[in-house]
Amino acid sequence: MKQPLLALATLLVTLAAAGCGNSTEPSGTGGAGSGGHSGNGGAPGSGGRTGGGGVVGGGGSVGNAGGRTAKGGAPGTGGAQATGGSNASGGVAGSGGSVGNAGGSTANGGAQATGGSNASGGVAGNGGSVGNAGGSTANGGAPATGGSNGSGGVVGSGGSVGNAGGSTANGGAQATGGSNRSGGVVGSGGASGTGETSASKCPAGWNLAWSDEFDGPAGTAANGNNLVYETGNNNGWGNNELEYYQAGNANGALDGDGNFVITSKKETVGGFNYTSARLKTQGKHDWTYGHFEARIKIPSGQGMWPAFWMMGSTGGNWPACGEIDIMESLGKEPNIVHGTMHGPGYSGAQGPTASTTMPGPAKLADDFHVFAVEWETNVIRWYFDGQLYSTKTPADIGAGNTWVFDHPFYFLINNAVGGGWPGNPDATTVFPQEMTIDYVRVCQR
Repeated sequence: MKQPLLALATLLVTLAAAGCGNSTEPSGTGGAGSGGHSGNGGAPGSGGRTGGGGVVGGGGSVGNAGGRTAKGGAPGTGGAQATGGSNASGGVAGSGGSVGNAGGSTANGGAQATGGSNASGGVAGNGGSVGNAGGSTANGGAPATGGSNGSGGVVGSGGSVGNAGGSTANGGAQATGGSNRSGGVVGSGGASGTGETSASKCPAGWNLAWSDEFDGPAGTAANGNNLVYETGNNNGWGNNELEYYQAGNANGALDGDGNFVITSKKETVGGFNYTSARLKTQGKHDWTYGHFEARIKIPSGQGMWPAFWMMGSTGGNWPACGEIDIMESLGKEPNIVHGTMHGPGYSGAQGPTASTTMPGPAKLADDFHVFAVEWETNVIRWYFDGQLYSTKTPADIGAGNTWVFDHPFYFLINNAVGGGWPGNPDATTVFPQEMTIDYVRVCQR
């Protein structure tokens, strides 16, 4: 993370023996973001198989689907009462059975695709072929009647009609069945709001490669298959930071509402007066190029230093391995986001950087915001809430310097307390402080 000019000489001495593999380098400046929040879950709105099947009135599958009821997405449709069953008779004499299948292929219900009573058709009392003909009527059309008053077995069996109703995604006109029987629960189209598909979690042209959505019971520590806790103070992490990072759920845990919360506390642990959490994907996941995004509600107050950033997995010690600061914010600058890059010859205070400021009296800590970078060959772009605010290329690193952003990077997320750049907490700083992360996603082309 970004260093003040006065501390740069000391920092470089400190980092000469520090490898990127140990993450002892500065946390860097940064900022960016893109997009609003889309909810998690299945495909929007469709609700899986609406309107069950089986014996008329069964409709068992009605409303069962819908995937997980997630945080966003369009509300489940379900349409008008998309019930199962049918007036089509079936079973004995086979008169209504095929009619039921015909009603089934009625994709949106349409007019009542009836059968059964007065629906035998063809050879007297054998409504099968009539039913099939009715089936080819895509939207129901006029009731498919025929034959001479064929009874067609037990009224309202129409099992196939129920299945057809299931594929009726948006209902349509009432597709009733049996002898005025509704076919089970009135089709609701599944749970309301089925969320988004994985494709919708990334900008157009990008595909989801990895994510942590932080779903799970409250108090659960981070998923060890995705994230690793860093611990201790490590000589202030090269920044004169005051916190002691702890593992497990002491300072970083799920909240039960789909978020991961880093809690910074004023307490004495390991000889330090503050505790917090710092996590990374090093040794678990890294990537070369992509769209890297997190939706975060940052803490506020003097001395707070939240960051979402990346380090090179290879390439030697810092800064030779490279660093991309996607987002950094300082408690003393409550409406400013910083985005920076560091490499050999352009690190610390010399790192190419940019910032963006929220308009008016709004503060970053008031709500969630989306911070992102798009990293491709010879270019890195920074976004804040979907708006591009900085672009860096090899032309920005200075003549004779090496562009080192061409190998795998892992990401880190933390809230530091104190340090040379943000300054230390004072009497105005309230504890505990929370940094709430809704998700972290990696998209690639």
